[in-house]
Amino acid sequence: MTEQEFIQFSTGDEQALHRFYKAQYGYVTGWLIYREKCPADRAAEFYTDAVLRVRDKAMQGDLEAGNLRAYLLRAAINGWKMELRRESSLLKRHERFLEQLPPDTGEMEFDTLIRDEEATGLEKRRQRHTLAVLRGLELLSEGCRQLLTDTIVNGLKIGGLVEKYGLKDSRGVTAKKQDCKGQLQRLTLQVMRQNGWLYV
Repeated sequence: MTEQEFIQFSTGDEQALHRFYKAQYGYVTGWLIYREKCPADRAAEFYTDAVLRVRDKAMQGDLEAGNLRAYLLRAAINGWKMELRRESSLLKRHERFLEQLPPDTGEMEFDTLIRDEEATGLEKRRQRHTLAVLRGLELLSEGCRQLLTDTIVNGLKIGGLVEKYGLKDSRGVTAKKQDCKGQLQRLTLQVMRQNGWLYV
């Protein structure tokens, strides 16, 4: 970026912002995907946030033209890592919740759960989290739902589930469990986003 382009960028010029966005897109999203293992469908989200953060810093006079790219990359990586920490924390809460579920929870209807939980007057955030996890469980494949129930709710040992799930060894069961937990995490977050519950 030339000095003139930087001046335009740092004054909030939309065309300069658009040019900067296009120029750095491949480099930063590629780094996120291949170096930081960010899902390809989410890399653009963190890149966009980082570009806007860099623009804000430039407009405040906190950046110079020479270090924009490095700052942009660092901002995008930091955004992705913060999301990983947040999702990891949320997943741990999901797992603790699953361990406390009664054995017949899977047979309860989602709408019935909403009415029941509203009737009990549970604290709103916990209620929303509970409903999101249960809805996420409903959306999981039957195999994943059963595997998480066996390992987390019922406390069955990984080694004893190899034959049941048609996997080669206990490492296969562990890998499958991690994959299913990841799916549950994404589905739960999706439910929370759709209902506007994430930041409430």
